[in-house]
Amino acid sequence: GVASDQLLQVDKEKTDILMYCTGGIRCDVYSTILRQQGFQNLYTLEGGVSHYLKTEGPVKWIGNLFTFDSRLSLPPSAYNHETMIEASMTQQAFDSDKFAKCYVCNSQVSELRHRNCANLDCNFLFLCCENCVMDLGGCCSYNCMTAPRRRPVLPGFQRYKKWHVYRDQKVEA
Repeated sequence: GVASDQLLQVDKEKTDILMYCTGGIRCDVYSTILRQQGFQNLYTLEGGVSHYLKTEGPVKWIGNLFTFDSRLSLPPSAYNHETMIEASMTQQAFDSDKFAKCYVCNSQVSELRHRNCANLDCNFLFLCCENCVMDLGGCCSYNCMTAPRRRPVLPGFQRYKKWHVYRDQKVEA
């Protein structure tokens, strides 16, 4: 085991481990590895979070669902459109000033949407308020704003494509 392994000192016979993923196979692969290492009490959310959101709806889900494709992340209502109005009730979670802060200005974010820095050579994943997204052109810092390879700023819920789509594009000033 590596010194930074979080499970190194865990009792493999008595510890319950719950795993969930976006509905892909990553949890299945990792749970197999953990079983091979001697962990006995492994549980997975059947069908992943995407299945949960389709069947239960997004009312009790706070935040976005990370994906490992060009979408990067999706709002939970993307999986159950019928409950989109009910999902607005999760706004109550944002009433706490300790819930989520903008990486740039430290203000409370009203939309829990992670973004990748528009600077392709940075690509830092961060939370950002809408004002800072516009002020910094989708970048995580003023330094990244001057980078030669940047993605365009996308309004609203639009998502970036994979980085290779943008890497060879010329930046228009």
